[in-house]
Amino acid sequence: MPSFSQWLRRIFTDSHFFFALKVMLAMASLLLGGWWLEQVPAAVTLSLGAMAGALSEIDHRPGPRLAQLTVGLLCFFGAVTGVTVLIDIPWLFGPVLVLATFCLILAGAWGQAAGKLGFGTLLVSIYAMQGHIDSPYFWYQPLLLTAGAAWYGILSWLILILLPYKPVHEQLAQCYFALSRYLLAKSRFFDSPDELHQGLRHQLAQLNIQLVNSLELTKQMLNRRLQKDKEDTELARLLDLYLLVQSMHEQAASSHYSYRQLNHALSQAEVLTGYQVLLAELGEACYRLGLAILTHRPYDAGKRIGWELSALRDQLDYSHLRRHYSSELMSPLRFLTRNMARVHQALLQAQALTARPPSADAGSAGVELARPVQQPLGERLRALLNPNAILFRHGVRLSVCVALGYAMITILELERGYWILLTSLFVCQPSFSATRQRLSERTLGTLAGIVAALPLLWLFPSVESQLVILLVCAFVFFTQVRVHYSWAVFFITLFVLLAFNLQGTERAPVLLPRLLDTLAGCALAYLAVWYIWPDWQRRHLPQLLAEAMRANAGYLNAISQHSPGEHKNSLSYRIARKQAHLADNKLAQAWQNIRVEPVSRHWLNACFEIAYRNHTLLSYLSTLGVHRDQGLVLPPRFVDELNGRLCAAADALANKNGLLKQPPLPVIAIEGEQEQDILARQLHNNMVLLVNDLYQLAESVEQDAQPRLSG
Repeated sequence: MPSFSQWLRRIFTDSHFFFALKVMLAMASLLLGGWWLEQVPAAVTLSLGAMAGALSEIDHRPGPRLAQLTVGLLCFFGAVTGVTVLIDIPWLFGPVLVLATFCLILAGAWGQAAGKLGFGTLLVSIYAMQGHIDSPYFWYQPLLLTAGAAWYGILSWLILILLPYKPVHEQLAQCYFALSRYLLAKSRFFDSPDELHQGLRHQLAQLNIQLVNSLELTKQMLNRRLQKDKEDTELARLLDLYLLVQSMHEQAASSHYSYRQLNHALSQAEVLTGYQVLLAELGEACYRLGLAILTHRPYDAGKRIGWELSALRDQLDYSHLRRHYSSELMSPLRFLTRNMARVHQALLQAQALTARPPSADAGSAGVELARPVQQPLGERLRALLNPNAILFRHGVRLSVCVALGYAMITILELERGYWILLTSLFVCQPSFSATRQRLSERTLGTLAGIVAALPLLWLFPSVESQLVILLVCAFVFFTQVRVHYSWAVFFITLFVLLAFNLQGTERAPVLLPRLLDTLAGCALAYLAVWYIWPDWQRRHLPQLLAEAMRANAGYLNAISQHSPGEHKNSLSYRIARKQAHLADNKLAQAWQNIRVEPVSRHWLNACFEIAYRNHTLLSYLSTLGVHRDQGLVLPPRFVDELNGRLCAAADALANKNGLLKQPPLPVIAIEGEQEQDILARQLHNNMVLLVNDLYQLAESVEQDAQPRLSG
């Protein structure tokens, strides 16, 4: 059991907890000062600004972070001033509000920072609308809301200067935690009956999505901190640990043999249990490594895994002597054992890295990360203003929600009805599946928050007690907003209800109107995503499949071009591997989204078959990539055949030309009886079958989707 100090250290290094602690510290200082000076409404307005500032914060180095903060404060001040000037002129304020909403949503095309700033600007504008009736002076809200955001921003910036790499430590630890969950889930294939394998594949696909997303976020954080001609041993150490988890992900994603066939062939052998236990041990070790990174402690790999590897090899040899396994079974098993040994070696490297920083000429020296290619402004604008673009459609839908919501507020003369716009902002998402999920979570969370507010306001009528509840709600909201959205909505509902009551001159709770406003905002968001350019994921399936096929071809090409003297993790190879995993992720996410869309069983089954076969193909490619330095290669003509068929299908799907009828690729035996020849033959045959299946599925999906692409 961990000691109290270890538990406390773990809590304070948790990214959600620390983020919430920063927000609570900023708000507590504002609210305490306002209470001391008997200016509680002003302090609450400041805290609302701090809330908007926290929700629009983006990770960066101290220098660029300060520049972003300055730009954000100017946007906040301009937006709140515009609300203050125009809100009493409905015929002008309505069109300006709708146009500003559309433009701020489209700002997301310029990157995550611009997207978060656009969201924060919309949020602080709605806060200003809700509090306008209680504003005593013209300058009151523009100054206080901006000052609150500035106070939080400066506090967060000072903490970043003191702990510049804390966000990278947190995100890198999440990569190892995600890898741990992936390995633990994969270990269950070795001790589960066949009928459970489909559910395990579904779980594994979800975990792979989380892992790939965590890796991509970590790479972006590292990219924002890497500077030319500047040596930083801590950053070099973090980069080494990131490259390690990338390599371990490839090893974890590889597939050497069908789990179903393996379970049948080794049903009574103890060696099967050995693989399951060892894979679970590796997953636990990855978790401990992530915890060591998170808590800034040295990692101890221990001796247990090394002993289990040795025991597994002995057990495999002993079982082979007793049962005389075929070479078609022994070859992949030996490569699988070596693969697990490589994961163990990576853990030993991580142990050395966490024990001391690397020297300037070690580890990541000369290693670079792929940086995003910036498109010219003209091309970006043309892509942005395309009606088929996801962000453009989302901007139109949210703008319509804002227009209808503001029309309801104006016609019904709802002085405090801007909660409708606030609900629509949070609920309306780019896709139908995300909006549907947010819809139920937002409605249930808001209803529960309003119900809970009744006894709280009755039991704690004093201003002091409500300020304490306000702080607690803000803290819990930020700990749960990225984990459990329903709980986050529950606490943010309490927070905003208390904030608007303390901010205004009336102390009577307005709970029923808030509930009706929430239902109205949810209804507008639901109708918008259903009727206004509904972004059904089945519409994107042909394009997503084309991207996956092209990315798989690029990955296979990068594997086949590896030369003995080339660095195993060269930039070109890592880019090809990453593109294949990102494309596979998009297919898996599309399948998850299609499951909640109004589609036929045919589409649902087709998407599942595509996602499953593409992920299986990627697993076999990962096996080739992991062992490419051990002679496990495909002959060039086989690589050309597979790549040619994948690229032909991708080009036809992308250009909407229709796929040509082609005979299936033949299964051709690879000569040789060495271990690598046997495994290469099995991988080639399996990949040929998968590519043939994907080509047929692409043909059927392309024909079915063609009439719907304009919908």
